[in-house]
Amino acid sequence: MNEVDSAPCDPRAVEVAARAVRRLTTAILDARVRGAANPDISKKISALADRLQDVAAEPRECVTGETGSQDGVLARSPVSGSKNPVAVPLHFEQCEDGSSLAHAEFPRQYQGPPGIVHGGVSGLVLDVAMAVANRAAGRAGVTAEMTLRYLRPTPLYTEVTVRGRHVRAEGRKVWSQGTLEVNGEPTVVCDGLFIAKEPGL
Repeated sequence: MNEVDSAPCDPRAVEVAARAVRRLTTAILDARVRGAANPDISKKISALADRLQDVAAEPRECVTGETGSQDGVLARSPVSGSKNPVAVPLHFEQCEDGSSLAHAEFPRQYQGPPGIVHGGVSGLVLDVAMAVANRAAGRAGVTAEMTLRYLRPTPLYTEVTVRGRHVRAEGRKVWSQGTLEVNGEPTVVCDGLFIAKEPGL
């Protein structure tokens, strides 16, 4: 049994590892960092990935084990997951008016055009912002349709305000809106249609 197998299980360690992998990803993508091209560093990173892969649970088992666990799903979200290395991650707050609010600074791994947040990443983030607001309003559901309007570029390495707002509901249909803002000016606006869960599901 190696040291990875015998180490005590600490849920917080996964979050620490996820933060470290985010830093590593940013460093690899940073054109000014030459160390990432060093063969010795590359071998060490590959060896660590191999060790973790050897003790990882089967992927389908991981997903099945989180069915019905909202906390488990959120912790691994590609937007807000503290245990997901690809997440920003965003920490959403609930405002007095029921809307969701978060602040983010997007590093290079979220780049589309040079220096600008990828449009698809913007949509992903706003989808979650609206879902958080819907859940707070008691209207959690799945995304059916999103319309995005890109008003101006959203820059990397700049504080971005993320907002989600539950607008209205008719039966199981739920309408929401989300925005990305920089210095108080919207850069992306999204209108979303969600389908609320059937009662009891």
